[in-house]
Amino acid sequence: MIQHVHSDRTPDLEFNLITWKGRVMRRARSSTTLFLSALLAMAIVFVATAPANATPVRSDGRGKVIFVHGFDPTLTAAVNCEEYWSDAINYFKSQGYADNQLITYGYYSKKLGSDGCTTRFTDEDGKYGARNTDLTEIARNFANRVYNAYSSSPHGGQKVDVVAHSMGGLVVRAALYHVSKGTTGFPPYLYIEDVVTLGTPHNGANIGQLNLCAHALQCRQMREGSNFFKGLPRTPSVSDMGTDWTAVSSYDDGTVSAGSGTWINAHHKTQYHLDAGIDHTALKDLESGKHRGRVWTVQWTIWYERPSPLETAFTAAYHHAAA
Repeated sequence: MIQHVHSDRTPDLEFNLITWKGRVMRRARSSTTLFLSALLAMAIVFVATAPANATPVRSDGRGKVIFVHGFDPTLTAAVNCEEYWSDAINYFKSQGYADNQLITYGYYSKKLGSDGCTTRFTDEDGKYGARNTDLTEIARNFANRVYNAYSSSPHGGQKVDVVAHSMGGLVVRAALYHVSKGTTGFPPYLYIEDVVTLGTPHNGANIGQLNLCAHALQCRQMREGSNFFKGLPRTPSVSDMGTDWTAVSSYDDGTVSAGSGTWINAHHKTQYHLDAGIDHTALKDLESGKHRGRVWTVQWTIWYERPSPLETAFTAAYHHAAA
């Protein structure tokens, strides 16, 4: 027998109560969903707007300076960075730089007493470089070493300055170009505030000098119109924080003409007069005195007394925008 259970609630009232409860539960779930969605959206925005590594601020001061040497004309292809940059390092120290702020990068072998470089090139097999090592390969290694040691987030996004002599300037120029282009194997970004090139063959080295080492790939790459140069823009690339370029050359340089040394569209250019007697080596060694030179603003100024090449390099590295 089926028993009927009597209730004080009418069917309509029960339906209304059930409907009301459902609406309350749906609203609660909807509110929770909206709250969680808002939190998720905030998290996404935070991740999107909070970079892994904030870009350093451009400012005057004594930071890390990396010195990059030039081509070795001898068959040994072994450069001792301490000897090569001794005058420059001593001068920067006299201007208040500490030992650990002055870094040297080398890209030749360690044989025949060529130790003395803070860090140096090695290829994928761990072998040191030679005069037949492609400049783009060296540029890739240089860029990754700067990135891993200074630019990347685990190290706080440190900025560095670079002073390069002769072919070393091409290494730096190629490094920044390929990083900005996104070339495979190069790091995603660099923080290089200032670059100073001293006697760098931006549009090729003296053809007579290059003929003496034509068997070496690097010499062939330094010829005007080479495939290496065809891949580099006349206006040098800059790092993610911007890069202030200074190019220095001399009319008494028998290896790199004054025009080639300042051929790029650098922010600042200095040329020394033939009478100044500043040759290719003196561009990286001369630290004192006043010398007849001129600078590029909108055009070349008249010749007048200019600071030494190393004082010019220091000024360019110290200031976030050299005068």
